[in-house]
Amino acid sequence: MSEPSFVAFLERSFDALRTELPAVCAQLCHTLAHRDVAIQVGDEHTTACFAGGVTLRRGSDRAAIEVITTRRTISALIDGTSTLLDAVLSDALLLRGNPADLLTFHDGLMIYLHGAMRAPSFPSLLRDFRGGGQCAMTTDISTGVRS
Repeated sequence: MSEPSFVAFLERSFDALRTELPAVCAQLCHTLAHRDVAIQVGDEHTTACFAGGVTLRRGSDRAAIEVITTRRTISALIDGTSTLLDAVLSDALLLRGNPADLLTFHDGLMIYLHGAMRAPSFPSLLRDFRGGGQCAMTTDISTGVRS
C-alpha cells in the first residue's frame, strides 16, 4: 500500500483551516500574499499560492520560496519535536529564497501549525497522512496540554 499523498493532505489541511478557522486562514493568506511557495516532499511537487485565498497549483516558476523536505520532517514539525531552524541546520529541510521572504515564510508556517493544532479535523487528517497510524501527540484543545 502506498503512502497517502502529501499534496492531498496539504489541500485538505488548507480546506480545514478555511472552514473551521477562517480567521487563521485569512491571517495566513495575508502574511504570505504575493509569495508563492514551491514545495517538494519526496517525489511530490506543488506550489501554494496565497493571494486571494489558498490554492495549490503545478509549477513553481513564480515561487518566491522553495521548500524541499521529507514526510518525516513534516511530521516532526507538526509534532513539535523539531523546529524549522533545527530542520534546516540538520539538512532535513532545504529553504531557498531571499531573507525577507524566508522570514515571512517562517511567520506563515507558524500561523499554519498553530491553526492546525486548533482545527478539530486536523488529528484525523494527520492520521490519514501518516497512513492510518496513531498521531504521535494529541493536544487537549480546552487546556492546550499536549500528551
